[in-house]
Amino acid sequence: MSTLPIVPAHDRLSGAQPQAAPRQNAADSRDDLHERDLQPLLVEFYAAVEKDALLAPYFESLDMAAHIPRIADFWSTLLFHSGRYTGNAFRPHLEMPGLEAEHFARWLATLDATLDASFAGPNTQRMKSFAQRVGISMQLRLGIAPSAAYQIDRP
Repeated sequence: MSTLPIVPAHDRLSGAQPQAAPRQNAADSRDDLHERDLQPLLVEFYAAVEKDALLAPYFESLDMAAHIPRIADFWSTLLFHSGRYTGNAFRPHLEMPGLEAEHFARWLATLDATLDASFAGPNTQRMKSFAQRVGISMQLRLGIAPSAAYQIDRP
């Protein structure tokens, strides 16, 4: 696994980005997610979203280089209790016409795959769990029945 920083594929995602935490070189040895990994992870994730025909239209008008630090603050607050995010993460989704369960399921699957490619551990699992909960909550608030593939597991 490379220890090079994640470099965005598109100019609008470029700019000075913090480097991801160094990873061990063993193939199965992935470090857990740390706060310093959030911004590079999100650059990689949204580069994948930008290539996805289903999801890309919802993000093409956004300046993601400017928006990713705010998204990183959101995740930092949820995962690491940094308190850096204030605002309403739901409001922008009200302005996205045509959202369906399929969009949320694809977003979650892409996030899971991006996380799994580089990270493993409790924080990684917590981010996946929070993402599912946030996705389901947003769908319910938008009047969308969540996909059965992303229902929260209950014991």
